[in-house]
Amino acid sequence: MPSWVDVMVPTQEQHHDKRAFLTALFDWTWDLGDENTGYYAIGSSNGAPVIGLGIGEGTNGNTTTYFASSDVDGDVKKAMDRGASVMMPATEVMDLGTMAILIDPAGAPYGLWRAGTFAGFGLMHEANAPGWFDHVSPDPQRDGEFYSALSGHTLTALDGDMRILQNGDDWYASVSYAQEGEQPQWKPIYVVDSLERIRETVPRHGGSIVIEEMPVPGSAICVFSEPVNGTLMTVMRGGEHPA
Repeated sequence: MPSWVDVMVPTQEQHHDKRAFLTALFDWTWDLGDENTGYYAIGSSNGAPVIGLGIGEGTNGNTTTYFASSDVDGDVKKAMDRGASVMMPATEVMDLGTMAILIDPAGAPYGLWRAGTFAGFGLMHEANAPGWFDHVSPDPQRDGEFYSALSGHTLTALDGDMRILQNGDDWYASVSYAQEGEQPQWKPIYVVDSLERIRETVPRHGGSIVIEEMPVPGSAICVFSEPVNGTLMTVMRGGEHPA
């Protein structure tokens, strides 16, 4: 299951500005790392971890969704056998856990995380916390089958082109067609108390609204461009979890 999300920016200045923008939207607080941790920061909602923010040369708001793993080396091999490639091999992160980053057959990066002292998300499906994950792909059936095979979870086709990944009765991710010019990627979607508040807040802090409101099963979403890297972000109105 998805267990963590982090974002990487190239400079300390962007790190500061990104934190400020996200705090204005989500009222997050930040635990700032030092030089020994590469200034990696943990964003929390009401004390519960919900996102990581790091600094990396050559990055530009790159966002990675991580999936919980009990055997990172084994899961890397399974992914490679199904057409994935490795961006970062299994790496221990102090006593926090073990990570790897792969590129799936569509070209979308994703991570694996085997928890040590840090489990990942401390809160989900509530306001200012992650609520859904969407993989945009040129071939939703192929890529849905890739993640279904790796996770052992069910791939379900909805009307139209969207596929849903579900763990038992729990719907947790969609695999949908990428728009023209859109790169394959995982998009974490965070829950908010009000889409209207987001539409008012984003422009006030330098971002721009791309989609004001669009209905989705059980909720509605808003898409906007944030001001630091121009990254498109999606939020969903709080309500019933799709499952």
